[in-house]
Amino acid sequence: MTRPTELGTKLLLAAGVASGGGAFVVGHLAVATTPPATLATYRYVLALALFAALLRATGSPWTRPSRGDALRIAGMGLAVVAGYNLLFFQGLKLAPASDGGLIVPGSTPTWSILLSSLILRERPSRRAVAGSAIAAAGIVLIFAAAGGFGDASPARREGDILYLAGGSMWALFFVLSRGLQGRIGPLLANTYAAAIGLIIIVALALTTERSAILSVPPLPTWLEAAYLGVFATVLLLYANVRGVARLGVAGAAPFAYIAPVAAVVGSIVFLAEPVGALVLLGGAVALAGTWIATSHGRLIPWRATAQPEAA
Repeated sequence: MTRPTELGTKLLLAAGVASGGGAFVVGHLAVATTPPATLATYRYVLALALFAALLRATGSPWTRPSRGDALRIAGMGLAVVAGYNLLFFQGLKLAPASDGGLIVPGSTPTWSILLSSLILRERPSRRAVAGSAIAAAGIVLIFAAAGGFGDASPARREGDILYLAGGSMWALFFVLSRGLQGRIGPLLANTYAAAIGLIIIVALALTTERSAILSVPPLPTWLEAAYLGVFATVLLLYANVRGVARLGVAGAAPFAYIAPVAAVVGSIVFLAEPVGALVLLGGAVALAGTWIATSHGRLIPWRATAQPEAA
């Protein structure tokens, strides 16, 4: 019988991960009226304020990172806060949200294996390599559904490539955060990373999107940015960390597959996107490969941000 606290943790984790999947739907609506860097700025101004509030509410100490950890955190901010958001939002301008909801999580483990080998000098297991190969085959099927590398749908192909690059940003984030080894708590590390990444995207917005960033956004943009900052960023991270701490990596890992399902279902229901059978097949293959690659625990995203005893 599931204990009330365990049930509450599972519901929180499910809600957080589903919110992450919903970011593809809400982001697709938001980029129709707001440029990428400006939208990312709104998202992380709010997220940074909430991260700081959470640190205060939980009594977490503001640990000063060592020089090496500071470089890792700076890389995390550049990778996900700046790099991923710009790739993600630009991809949503060009390709269906459902493509992104499948390509990003489906490609991240393969990128993680590559970057772990290059940066951490880790030798991947045969299972991880096999799973990544299967995931890569699924990504190829999604690209085939978008017209392959011919001229059938160049904008969608470009958007899907941006999603694929976004997966590499998450992989870099996970690899760098694993290097922290729990010396900096996940909430504090993400707060520092958000601050660093925000500096980059604000500078970019002021340089390339000055009129947009200096204007007062309409109410729909505020609501979309609020969803992205509150639910798809802060709630997602908080739920992941709590999930690993209380359920362990093995117990929390299956919830990761809620995100692509939420992205695809939301794209169909709210965006009326026609999601073809080949895209769904490719997504299923990619996620199956992801499960195989991550089932041994080393490449599970939450392992990267959890404290060592929870990992």
